[in-house]
Amino acid sequence: MLYFVTSRILVVIACALLVYSFVSLDGKSDAPENHENEKAKTDEKSRKDPRLVFMVIDAFRLSFLTSPDSPMSFTKSSLSSAPNPAILFDAYARMPTVTLPRITAYITGTLPSFGTILTNLATDEIKIDNWISRLSNAGKRIHFFGDDTWIRLLPGKFEKSEGVTSFFVNDYTEVDQNVTRNLDSELLEASESPWDVLILHYLGLDHIGHSLGGNSPKIPEKLKEMDKIVKRIFEFLSSESSQESYLIVCGDHGMTSAGSHGGASPDETRVPVIIWKIGDQKIDNRFTEPPRIEQIDLSATIFDLFNLNFPPESYGISLAHYFRGETQEGLRKQHEHFKALVKEKQLGTSDICESSCDYSDIFVKNSLKKWFRSVQDELIGTASEIPTASIWICVFILAVATILSTASQGNYPNLLILLINLINFASSLIEEEHEVWYFLGSTAVAIRLILCIEKREFAKARLALVLGILHRISFGYMQSTRRRWEMDPNLLPQPFFSDFFDKEEVMDLNEFFKDKAAFAIAIPLLLCADNKQKVLIVTPILAQSFEYLGTPSFFHNFIRFSVFPIYYLTDSPLHAVAPWILLLAPESQLPLCLLAFLIGLCTRILKLGDVESLIFCMSSFFYFGNSNSLSTLSLTSAYIGLQDYYPILVGIQLILYTFAGPIFFFLGRYLLTSKPPPRDRTGLKLIFGFIERDPPPFLSPSTSWLRLFFSYRIFSLAISLICLYHFQNHLFVWSVYSPKVVYDMAHVIFSGFVSFYYP
Repeated sequence: MLYFVTSRILVVIACALLVYSFVSLDGKSDAPENHENEKAKTDEKSRKDPRLVFMVIDAFRLSFLTSPDSPMSFTKSSLSSAPNPAILFDAYARMPTVTLPRITAYITGTLPSFGTILTNLATDEIKIDNWISRLSNAGKRIHFFGDDTWIRLLPGKFEKSEGVTSFFVNDYTEVDQNVTRNLDSELLEASESPWDVLILHYLGLDHIGHSLGGNSPKIPEKLKEMDKIVKRIFEFLSSESSQESYLIVCGDHGMTSAGSHGGASPDETRVPVIIWKIGDQKIDNRFTEPPRIEQIDLSATIFDLFNLNFPPESYGISLAHYFRGETQEGLRKQHEHFKALVKEKQLGTSDICESSCDYSDIFVKNSLKKWFRSVQDELIGTASEIPTASIWICVFILAVATILSTASQGNYPNLLILLINLINFASSLIEEEHEVWYFLGSTAVAIRLILCIEKREFAKARLALVLGILHRISFGYMQSTRRRWEMDPNLLPQPFFSDFFDKEEVMDLNEFFKDKAAFAIAIPLLLCADNKQKVLIVTPILAQSFEYLGTPSFFHNFIRFSVFPIYYLTDSPLHAVAPWILLLAPESQLPLCLLAFLIGLCTRILKLGDVESLIFCMSSFFYFGNSNSLSTLSLTSAYIGLQDYYPILVGIQLILYTFAGPIFFFLGRYLLTSKPPPRDRTGLKLIFGFIERDPPPFLSPSTSWLRLFFSYRIFSLAISLICLYHFQNHLFVWSVYSPKVVYDMAHVIFSGFVSFYYP
């Protein structure tokens, strides 16, 4: 027992060191501080700095603009003809596709570190050289309205600002109206309150995706609203034609059909960047396909448009030549910048102009452009900075913790299950880990069924068959939400039953399960509970019903506070949070709570071994549509019952819903054994009468498998860290290996917490 406790302490130390090491990398800059206000050296006549409007539409994926049925009529017309031509760029949003690192890429021209994944919900001041700080220090008047992430990133840099909460995803109307309200005053009072740079960040589109899904009918309405705002800004800048002006409209990341983001699918990584130039010089926007760029190129472009030196750590390539024409000075500045980066990073790419370049030569111009891209690709490929020393210290600590946690294992052959973690060396198997556990669960059921038949234990054989059916239903329930199954409906064959069913008559699962599913979950719990427990079980069901009647959030708070009396009566945190989870889960997913509960119950009755219990516990995590991708995290559930942004409460609700499957699995396995059975066992006979004559024995179940579960999670985190170090220059380091480490950290903390209460 001492070894097991020590292993928990070591895990806490390792996780704390890991988080601190990676977060300390975020925002670190070695750039000198004495160049901020320097103008780039130029032989051209000095230009008057332009006016800039930088508008970010959160979760604005490329297809929202380029699809034939896009409602953004003004923006689309600007891409094809005069009198208001613009250029559309196909920008690549690199992992992680969440807001903070994407904003950082736009304003600094640098790639995010691993720490941005961990700190996305708690933004700190950015310490990397960026164009907003440069312009602010140069005396430019910068006004900002929108996502308050910008204000936390750049405190004191905006002359005028008003932020809106970015994480309250249930609000997709007022959050944008507040930005537009400020925009109205900025356009009407431009002479009284002049500005040089106006930055807007609209969040409504992203919030619609999180709360209603990526195919919600609200999305076209929101896109049309954004298009009208773009048109207003363009018309205002056109009326102020005395000064060269630019309007940049872009997305920070995309959105999947499920409405989420964080992964590496094309819908999440391809975003539009549209740039209008308002001035005398015309631009040529006749392209067969939008030019492909990196998001970091936009930062270099703004530096160039304001005639500022590039930051030493920027990897961006300026796009200013699309609007001002190709100049020798522009090529020279970009060339000198990349030459310095090649020398500093000791890249293998050799300079195509070792001594001097004739920047007027057409061949040299084209060669330099290709060289810029090749250098940028190599810089991006080697940019994933990780704290090597801390990683290996954590691996050593976790290895010791694994040895200590397995020292008390009586059946050492069971430890072979730890070898499954070797799949972490294959990126595809990390992405499809749910399929591995589905296969192992089905295999375990098949083996158990064969053994029961050979021993003529037909009652247990029937129960094993029931377990297999429940396992299959649970995995298939949310299978369509994973990216693997996201296909263009136009590519799919016509449904066989399409002639027999009218789409308008298809039943909405959310509507169907509003009341029925909650009561279906409560029935087996009520049958197995005493009077005190029955009251506590019925409480969340009543609250859900009142919620559908439009009652205030009082009942949501009532559920949260009911955690404490439930914990007092049961002495179990998992029993206490069960009503809370029922409140968070979407109506259509409530049956999954029942399925996970019944699967845990079946493993208890069948007295499955440690390895089999581990398999079904791991499977229960994936029942709810979870994966090793950040895009499967449900922010919508994290805000159920909240009217404002409370970081701690949001984090707790996100964790509870994410681990709902394992929690209900534990409830099914331990609910019947938390207390002696009630005298009236009629309810139990109703549940198990078709399997065996007497209810299952109420003996304390073996918890040795929990130690195996904890050991598995520790070993998995250690292997994931080794993979992260080994594949730090891999193409999928941000999309696969980094999120895997984040998930493994969450898993090991959860398993350690559970094993603490069920030693």
